[in-house]
Amino acid sequence: MSSLVVFSLGKQKYGVPIETVREIIPNSEITPVPGTTPFFEGFMNVRGELVSVTNLRRFIGMEDPDDKSRFKILVLISREGASRGIMADDVTAIVDFSMDDLQPAEDGKRGVGFPKEVLRGVADVGGDLVVVLDVEKLLAEGRKEEEKLGVK
Repeated sequence: MSSLVVFSLGKQKYGVPIETVREIIPNSEITPVPGTTPFFEGFMNVRGELVSVTNLRRFIGMEDPDDKSRFKILVLISREGASRGIMADDVTAIVDFSMDDLQPAEDGKRGVGFPKEVLRGVADVGGDLVVVLDVEKLLAEGRKEEEKLGVK
């Protein structure tokens, strides 16, 4: 049995394994970087550490609402130990779930805009469908952007 951190983007719910989440923080000042992809929100200072932030709404082609002040940043940890943030509308739950119960997800259908390679599957969590993301593959996009900027 494992746990998922469940978050929302619009009406859709997504999840990431809890062991990949270092912390969840309120949206705060993010410094944008000109000339980057639209889904790369920028960098934020988390207790003295520079953390890149990916806007998941833009990553999947959704529009941002007028007010992003209520957004949450999930600071994720990659296998290499690097911290990266993903911006979500809200964190809705932490639930117990067996990864063995994941159902396959199809690109652009149940995954709602995420490329199939970043989808681990779909979980039925208390009657709600939660799209479970592959954190390593999702963060690879952030790493590509940072490499373009020369940030390590």
